[in-house]
Amino acid sequence: MELLLIIFIAFIIAVLFSMLGLGGAIIYTPFFFWLGVPILTAIPMALLLNVITTASASMTYLKQQLVNKSLAMPMIFTSVFGAFAGSNLSHKIDTKLIIVLLSIILFIASMRILFFSSIGVSVSVSEKKKILIGAITAFFIGTVSSLVGIGGGTFMVPLLLVLGLETRNAIATSAFIITFMSLSGFLGYLGFSSGLDIHLLAYAGAAAFVGAQVGSKIIFRHINSTTINRIFAIILLFVVGKLIYGLL
Repeated sequence: MELLLIIFIAFIIAVLFSMLGLGGAIIYTPFFFWLGVPILTAIPMALLLNVITTASASMTYLKQQLVNKSLAMPMIFTSVFGAFAGSNLSHKIDTKLIIVLLSIILFIASMRILFFSSIGVSVSVSEKKKILIGAITAFFIGTVSSLVGIGGGTFMVPLLLVLGLETRNAIATSAFIITFMSLSGFLGYLGFSSGLDIHLLAYAGAAAFVGAQVGSKIIFRHINSTTINRIFAIILLFVVGKLIYGLL
C-alpha cells in the first residue's frame, strides 16, 4: 500500500511541478524524510526523481524549441559544480541544521510564490552580462539546492524571468538546467549515502517520468497557473510546519 501511495504521489507531483518548471525535490525530500528515511538518503532519492521529472519535461520543451540554450549552457556548467560542492558539504554539517536550512528555504519559496510570483522587472544589460549574471547565480542556486535537497526551480525560474525570458521559456529553460544540476548533486551524494531503495525508486521514477510528460504537454493549453502556484505555496508552508514540529 505504501508503494502504491508513493507511485501516486510521484505521478501527481511530476504533473504539477513540470508545469511550473520544477522537478519536485522540494516536496520529495521532506516526503521521504517523513517516511523514516534518513535525511542524507532522502536527499539523493529526491534529486534522482528530480532528474527524471525535469529530463522528461525537457524532452517536450526541446521539441517545442522553448529552451534558451545560449543562456542555459553556461548556467548548467556553473550549477553542476555548485551542486557537487553542496552535496559534498552536506555530510560535514549536522543533519538537524540541514533540516532547519531546508525549512527556511521552503518558507522563503512559499513567500515568493504567494507575494512575488509576478516578476515585473528584467535587467537591461547586454547578452554577455546576462549570461555572466545567470552563470554566477546558478552556481549558488546549485550549491544550496543540493545541500538541502531541493531542485532549485523555485529560484531558477524567477532568475530567468529577470534575465528577460518569457514565462514559458523560463519554465522550459529552468527544467533543462535543473536536469543536469540535480544529476550532479545526486552523483555527489553517492559517495557517502547508503540505503537507497532501488525498487522504490524504479517505480516512483517511472511514475514521475509519465507525470512529467503529461504536465509538460498541459502547459501548452490555456490554464491558470496562478491557482496551482498558490496551492503549491500553501503546501510548502504545511511542510515547513511539519519539519519544524519534528525538530521540537
